[in-house]
Amino acid sequence: MRRRKIRKIGYGFLSLLLMCSLGMPSFATEHIDDQIDEQEDRIEQTEKELTEAEQKQKRLEDAKRDMENYLSGLNKQYNNISAQIQDLEEQIGDKEAEIQQTQKELEEAQAVADKQYEDMKSRIQYMYENPQAGFFELLLVEGSFAQALTRATNTAGLVQYDSQKMEEYIATRDAIEEKEWKLEGEKEALDQLHAQVVEKQKEVEALANSTRQNISKQLGAIASAQAEVDGKEDTLANQKAVLDDLIREKKRIEAEIEAAKLKEINASLGEVTGEQVSGQENTQYGGYAASEEEVTALAVLIHCEAANQGAAGQLAVGAVVMNRIRDPRFGQNDIMSVIRASGQFSPVTSGRFDLVLNEALDTVSGSCYDAARRAIAGESNVGNRVFFRTHNNNPALSGLIIGAHIFSYTWNYSTP
Repeated sequence: MRRRKIRKIGYGFLSLLLMCSLGMPSFATEHIDDQIDEQEDRIEQTEKELTEAEQKQKRLEDAKRDMENYLSGLNKQYNNISAQIQDLEEQIGDKEAEIQQTQKELEEAQAVADKQYEDMKSRIQYMYENPQAGFFELLLVEGSFAQALTRATNTAGLVQYDSQKMEEYIATRDAIEEKEWKLEGEKEALDQLHAQVVEKQKEVEALANSTRQNISKQLGAIASAQAEVDGKEDTLANQKAVLDDLIREKKRIEAEIEAAKLKEINASLGEVTGEQVSGQENTQYGGYAASEEEVTALAVLIHCEAANQGAAGQLAVGAVVMNRIRDPRFGQNDIMSVIRASGQFSPVTSGRFDLVLNEALDTVSGSCYDAARRAIAGESNVGNRVFFRTHNNNPALSGLIIGAHIFSYTWNYSTP
């Protein structure tokens, strides 16, 4: 609401300027031109700020994407470590089962050895308490050599059996103990690896949590950057709307100025119909190699100065422009330089010339284009005269009168 009120006040001020300065029409347009320039500067600055805000937002989005990719990698690493931990725990469980089985085997072997040891002790005790006779005594007791030999052999075999069983027990016990030691060493290595992997998993989890927190913060920064971009876009849209309003207001002012100027011109012409001719000085000069842009520009100037002056009055204005190119007193050597010369043609000074040239070419009649081409070709009906003014406003001046204009060789019209 505040912005609209400011614009309304500004336009009212411009309208007041217009009403107070029809004699100086350029002042009002120059004032709004300044406003347009200032608004365009604001738009340019906002567009720059918007670009910077968009670039900042993009950098934040890229950083967030990098964090998400890093987090995804951490999650995969965490899952792989979890699988590795599970595998190690299964291996540790298997080792523990093997150790338990080995311990059971060792206990069973120990039980067998203990029984054998007790049996052996019993036999030794019996043999100690009942010493055996010698071979000849056995022979006498048994009464047979074969029976005595068999009994002696059995006794020796029993001793050898006990000795062999003891050796087997010792070997079995040593093997089982070695297996148990090996299994416990492998389990210890697995336990150490498990502890290392669990520690690594904790590190990865900590990194993942930290990354999630950073992503959360980044989302807040991105939201803030987006709000800044949205604000800049809204500001830019409002500024462009203001610029459009200013441009429309400028066109309205220019149209009012043009209407006022045309009214002034028509009032100065009175009843002139373009047929008033006091005489003509028809001359043919050399042609000028003009571009289409120059033909158009000359036709527009003729339209602005002599649209209602008939073919003779239109040719006379075009001839004045071409005469200035040929006159060494003027420093201009092309059509646009003559037209744009400071303070020479009122439609150019007022802005009407550019208004028609840029936005109202369709209002320029074919007779104006025809007069422009005839003048460019070297035709003149004012001789080599280079000045003209409105005759009705200056009836005391002397010169060649064609339509509403009086033409002269000099600005003070001292020479007709």
